[in-house]
Order: sequence, then structure tokens, then C-alpha cells
Amino acid sequence: MKENRIYIALLTAVTAALLFLLFQPVLQHPNSILFSKSVDPLKSYFNFSYYLKYDSGIRHDGINYPYGDHLQYINSHPVYVSVLKLVDRHIYPIANYGVGILNLTMIFSFLMGMPLLFLILRRFKLPSWYAMLMALLIGFLTPQFDRIHGHFEMVYWFFIPLFWYLLLRFREDDKPILWGSLLVLSGTISGFISAYYVAFYLIFLVAVLLSDLWLNRKLFRQHIKPALYLFVLAVLPVLLVKGLVGATDWVDDRPDNPYGFYVYHANLFSIFLPSEFPLKDFISKYIDLGFQWEGRAFVGLPATLVAISLVLLAPIAWIRKRQPDWSFFLQHKPFRPYLLAGTLVLLFAMCFPFKWGFGFLLELLPPVRQFRALGRFSWIFYYIFTVYSAFILYQLFEKLKAKNRQLSAYLLLVAVFVSWGMAAKYNVERATRGLFNENDKLTSNDEEFLKRFEDVQVDYHQFQAIFALPFASTCGDKLLFENGMSALGEAMKCSHHTGIPLLQSFSPRLSFSQALSSIQLLADSAIRKTRLDDMNDKPLLLICTKQELNEQEQWLQGQAQVFWEDQYITMSTLPLSVFSSSHQNWLTQANDFSERLTGDAPIHADTLMEFIYYDGFEAYTNENTFTGEGALFKRRGELEIFDQTLTLPSGTAELSFWLAFDTRHYDMPQPVLTVWDEDGNQLSSTKLNNRQTHDVYQQWVRISTNFEVHNNARYQLSIKGKYIGVDDLLIKPAGANVLIRKSRRPDLFNNFVVHPQKNGHAQIHPTI
Repeated sequence: MKENRIYIALLTAVTAALLFLLFQPVLQHPNSILFSKSVDPLKSYFNFSYYLKYDSGIRHDGINYPYGDHLQYINSHPVYVSVLKLVDRHIYPIANYGVGILNLTMIFSFLMGMPLLFLILRRFKLPSWYAMLMALLIGFLTPQFDRIHGHFEMVYWFFIPLFWYLLLRFREDDKPILWGSLLVLSGTISGFISAYYVAFYLIFLVAVLLSDLWLNRKLFRQHIKPALYLFVLAVLPVLLVKGLVGATDWVDDRPDNPYGFYVYHANLFSIFLPSEFPLKDFISKYIDLGFQWEGRAFVGLPATLVAISLVLLAPIAWIRKRQPDWSFFLQHKPFRPYLLAGTLVLLFAMCFPFKWGFGFLLELLPPVRQFRALGRFSWIFYYIFTVYSAFILYQLFEKLKAKNRQLSAYLLLVAVFVSWGMAAKYNVERATRGLFNENDKLTSNDEEFLKRFEDVQVDYHQFQAIFALPFASTCGDKLLFENGMSALGEAMKCSHHTGIPLLQSFSPRLSFSQALSSIQLLADSAIRKTRLDDMNDKPLLLICTKQELNEQEQWLQGQAQVFWEDQYITMSTLPLSVFSSSHQNWLTQANDFSERLTGDAPIHADTLMEFIYYDGFEAYTNENTFTGEGALFKRRGELEIFDQTLTLPSGTAELSFWLAFDTRHYDMPQPVLTVWDEDGNQLSSTKLNNRQTHDVYQQWVRISTNFEVHNNARYQLSIKGKYIGVDDLLIKPAGANVLIRKSRRPDLFNNFVVHPQKNGHAQIHPTI
């Protein structure tokens, strides 16, 4: 034990020295550096810092105004930032230094991980000097280092070694209650840092449990009781985290099947080959070496050679007509369940068996599909296999020495250290490249930014929220607006210094209904903005960058009064009355058009009726309809909506229909409009905008496009995807007004819903 303490102190000192060399600018001025200025890391900085300055409890009110969001879902390190909030309130004021605290925490996490790796290596009877060197190499080669550019909570790589070390102590020491309690506590705390960690904890312990049962299958009954204990330890943190979050969450429609499950996974190349190597271009001509960066967990060349030796042992023995001798690779019996468990977890990280025809299992295990990046689970294999390889290579070193091959033995060690060292060096260089960016967004001093308001004599307290243009938002990956990333960054800066919350959020786990209501703020004037029902009458602070705005964004900016401007942004006052007045103007137009009509015809227009094509799909019975009693629906595949010639005047026509916003799949179905000439030659094929549209009504999205009319052309509209729901298709000359009277209300004016009231005025039903 004394020897361990000495080497841990030495290891910590060496690690600290290396960290100082790598992060000297940050350690000297921790709050002045942003590791990245892109939106993903910036929102992590912002969420963390805003909570420290302005919030408390489990609710973050700095985003998604007026609803806020739960701390667990916004990458804000809930349990950690809550502890820091207590420190700020009762011990020492630290609220203005969120950026610096987060930076230092990521750096110092290495000081926690290194001793744990050392102790794990020592548990497998490796000498202290070797365990210390290997801990340094494995620690700085960790694939989690690369997350310092964005996914900050994923940088805390000490959690996986912590789970492993506590599990070793629980299984091998004589104080199972103590170590079991610490194991559960570690899993629970990690779960309140990120849901991924408690998932790592669960799958690691379950994989060890299954491995134990398999390896001891001849003594199955004797191992049932220990397996049950381990199962309880495995699931308890998950139940605690999920139970507490579920009990405190105030929304029930968060996305649960994000994009990426079948994409962001590991493969053999992402584990056993570096991202760059000399022969990569040549080999890539014959073998697809591509892999997603989320699955990257390179174990180093020495570990790769160990893996190759393991794989080739059986076929070589078969060629020589001998029984394979596994004794050297499996000589340390206590390691076997971890090696097998790591392999099982790696298969899971490779999307096995789901990607190999067993996708239906996700219906039985719905929580699994919530993890868009299965490749991250390969980190468990990384730590297990690098430790295993370190053990095997040391045994080979000892074996060579025992055969009096001293030179070969020491050359082997030198080659191992140099190879792993070069890989670790490359990993560190890549992870720290472009890392030290000036913090000009979330500084500790508010006075410089607030002077903007003082200079123009505007009281920033008059604003209820900040709205940024170009618009940026995500809605469970179904609707995605990425043009406004820089504008959202400027809005975060303003919010950080003023405390004014952001109306938007770029969280992929945000409530569907709340995300849709923010997207809807830029919808056509025909759609009433339901989010305003939960807001007060104070104006919005509109922040616009000098990027190109779309038509609706330009209109909204034109309704605001600019009070401050520089070469990058404008800040304006936007009254909420803009939304209600524009909607009322549309209602007046719809009402005036309706009052001029005579007769009971179902369709009225200010153009020839032969130019109007409408289908309400009433002949197709479906529970989910936009209007009326019918709608088209197809679970998966391609759905043809129509394929025919149309009678339209020359010029431009408008096509619109309503597409169901079905939350059972992460993507929106893709509509395609194809035009053919009279000889059957394709004139055009256009994918319609299905992911950047603001016209949302209840759980439906209005898809529209203008197209050029061709004489005698045949038009085909088809939609590919999953859970395709279509209703109320309207084709008309651009600029024409069309009223469709339904036997069962509501009516449609230019394919927007309109409801006549008893007083003769029209209104739109609340959406979403």
C-alpha cells in the first residue's frame, strides 16, 4: 500500500506537469479561454454559466422561454453545477466564472483518472513502475480527450475506470457492502452528470454479470446469488436517476428516438486502427475504412497486435493441426470476465445485433434507441483491452527474460512504450489543436456589454426574452434550422450578461410541443402563434446578425425598431403586437373573401375553377387527419400522392399539402415533385423543403412550393419515409385565393385552417 501511495503521488505529479505544459494559458487565465466557439460547446458553456449566475433548483430558465428546461437534458452537469451553486451562495462567490470552472474541471479530471488506472493495473499484479507508465499512456490516449472540443461532460474519463475499480474491490475484497455502496453512488452521481455515464455503468456491470455466468456455467447454481446482487447494483443507479428525473420533469413529449443510432457506432477499424496512418489511402482503395468519429476509440498499435494474435491463434493452430493453446492469453483467470464483458460491450457499440436484421428488438427495448451515439460505449472496451494488452505484453516481457533473451525483452518494452507514446502524443496534439480561443462571449465582467444599453438609453429590463435571427432550432431532429448558429451565439452572449432568457433552444431533447411553438413564431400570418399565450406583453429583444435572412425573417426584422448596431449584429425592440396584428390582418382578408361568396359550392376561388386541384382524401379512413375524416397514410416506403396532367394557366403555380409530424421516427418523410413532358421525358425532379418550414398547426406541417407550369406536362408527387401522413392537397395558380368549405369544420383558406365565429369573424384554432 505504501508503495502504491508513493507511485500515485509521482504519477499525479507527472500528470500535473504534463497538463501544465498542455494547458498553461488556461491554467493561468481559466475564464479567458473558450475551447471552442461553435454552437454545441458554446451552449454547454452558456447553460452551465447562466445557471450559476441566475437560476436554482432543477429548472434552467435561460433557454426555451417561457418554459425553461430540465437540467438533466441540456448538458449542464446537473449535480455538479448544483453543488457549485451552493458554494456560490454560502461559501464564496463564483457565479461569474462558469467558463473557467468548466475548463479547470475538464483538465483536472485527468488527475482523478490516472490513479484509478494505476490501481486497476496493480490489481492485476503488474509492477508499480510499469503500472505508472502504462496509466500515463492509456490515460492520454483516451478517446474521451477529443471531447474537449464540444461534449464537455464526456471529457470526464475517470468515471469508467472508477466503475471498474470499485467493481474489482466489491468482487474481491471482504467489505462488499462498503464497495457496493460506493459503486452505486458512483453510478448515480455519474448519471446526474450525463445519462450516458449511467448507461455505461449499467451495460458494463450487466456484461460482467453475463460473462461470469457463462464462464461458470458448470457451476451455474452457485453463481446465481452473486449474479442477483450484481444485477441489483447495476440497475439501482438507473432507477434512481430515471425515477428522480421522471418525477421532476414537467413535460411528457421529449424525443426518444434521435437520429444516429444506426450511424454513430464503432467498427473494427475505429477501434484497432488510428484515424490516420501511412498506408490508409492505399488500403482505402480496396477496403472501406470509413467510420464515424463517434465510434473512434483507438487502442494503440500494441493492443492491436495483441488482438490480431488472439484472432489468429485458432486458425494457425488449425493449419498446424493442433489444439489452440490459450493459456498464455488467458493465464490470469480473474481478468477473463472483464475481457469477455468488454467484447460484449464492443459488439453493442458496433450496433450488434440491431444493424444485422434485429432492429425489431428496439421495440422491446425502447430506452436503448435514445442513445444516438452507440460508438461511445466502445470506450468501455478501450479501457479494458488496453489494460489487458498491457498485462499480456508484460507477461511476454517476463517470458523472454526467463528464456535469457534479455535484449529482446527490453527491446519489446521500448517498442511498446514508444508506439503507445507516439499514439498518445498524436491524440493529445489532435485534441488540443485550435483549443485556446479568446472568451469574448461569456466573460466575467458584464459592464462592457451593458454599456451598449446605457449609451443608447435603453433599459434592458423591459425585454422578456431574446429572439435571434437567422432562426436556429432543432425539434427532435425532425425539423432542423442551422442557419442561425452565429446569431444564437450572439444571443447567448447577450443573455449571459443581462440575464434575459433565450426564446430559442438548440437542445435535441426539448419537448416536441415546445420546440414546435418556437418554430411556429416565424410561420405564415395565417397561423396564430400559440407560444404567445404563455408570455406577457413585454417586447422581445431581437438580435440579428448580418447574415442573409429568409423572407419571413426579413419581414419580422422590418417590424422591429433598431436601437443598437455594429458591424456584426443589430439589437432591436420587437413588440409582441406584431404577431397578433399580422394574424388579425389575415383573418380580415379571409373573412372579407368569405363574405363575398354566394352559393353552397365546396370550393370557391378568384380564378377559374378548372385551374384548382384539391384532394381532401376523404375516401381514405385514417384516425389522424388534418381536416375532415380522411387522410393518406403509409407506415414505410414510398407513397404516391398523384401522377397526372393538370389544367393550369401558364406561369407559376403553388402546391401545398399538410404532412403529419409523427414522432415515432426521427426524420420527416421526403416529398419529391417530378415533372414529365408529354413524351415521358423527365423535365425536373425537386425535393421539397420538409425540414426547414415554420408552418406548423397541431401535429401537422404545411409543405409548399412554387413551380413553373409546362404545357401538357405530367406531374408526380411522391413521398418516401416512415409514418407518412398526408392531408389536404391544394394546387392553384400562384397568387390566387381559394376557400374550401368542408362539411365538417374547419374550412381552409389558401390551405390554412379558418374557423368562422358567430360574430362573422374568422379565427384560427390554437395549434400544437
